[in-house]
Amino acid sequence: MLRPLSLALPAVLLLALPAGAQQRTTGDRDLDWRGRVRDGDWVRVFSHKGEIRVMPGSGDEVEVHGVARGSSAERERVTFEVIEREDGVTICAHDERQRCEEDGLESVGRGWSGRDRSANVILTVRLPRGVHVNAASGNGDVHVERAGGDVRASSGNGSVEVLGAAGSVQASSGNGAVTVDQAHGGVRASSGNGRVRVSTSQGPVRASSGNGSVEVRMASIAGTEDMQFSSGNGRVVVYLPDDFDGELDLTTGHGEAYTDFPVTVRGRLQKSRIQGTVGSGRGPRVRLTSGNGDVEVRKM
Repeated sequence: MLRPLSLALPAVLLLALPAGAQQRTTGDRDLDWRGRVRDGDWVRVFSHKGEIRVMPGSGDEVEVHGVARGSSAERERVTFEVIEREDGVTICAHDERQRCEEDGLESVGRGWSGRDRSANVILTVRLPRGVHVNAASGNGDVHVERAGGDVRASSGNGSVEVLGAAGSVQASSGNGAVTVDQAHGGVRASSGNGRVRVSTSQGPVRASSGNGSVEVRMASIAGTEDMQFSSGNGRVVVYLPDDFDGELDLTTGHGEAYTDFPVTVRGRLQKSRIQGTVGSGRGPRVRLTSGNGDVEVRKM
């Protein structure tokens, strides 16, 4: 059963409670929480508005610091919650129109008319190695650095950066640039309106932008899963390992298609499309599309 705590100090240190416990405080008091999370479990961090920063910690505990910036009335509209679960911990910063759930913030009832009147929140999280992280902001930047497990990072309106991850990465922004660098597993990255850049030691990768360039570099590819890269209005360039063996399908509406690899072409050769086989063709199918930009496949 969840157990709420009543807190009355300007800054509070919240220690881990048994699984299933809940801790709450309003935004006029900073949030400081630390607790142990097992290898392979998840730390989920959700904020309705503001920046989320995730970085490696120095010990075996998760450490979370949250601060709300704004007037006293704006800070009082913010609630910090920490909910311990069987598979990790969920940390939320939200206003009175939302509640904290395992998979994110859920709207409840009708909201205020006009602008958002709650404070801007900054959440800083330090993780031990071996822990997975899911960090999402409704309106703010999300930055994850040297994560020791899988990463899910997203923003409704802000840039998303994942700089180093020991596992797979899913990164997305509704309106902002997305950067994934030094990932050591499969990557999925997307932006509704912004540049997408991915660099990983091992594919597969899928990346897309509604209105921005897409650039992807893969040092190696594991398996034969098909990969797709697209932009509604921008250049798409993908760097593949020199020994790539598979199928290529490059198409652009207003631009040119190009590849460094020798291709056995199928159909008629066109400036705006390349479709064919590289090597034996037994590997993955790599598809690039752009509505209004060049599409290119390069050698690493």
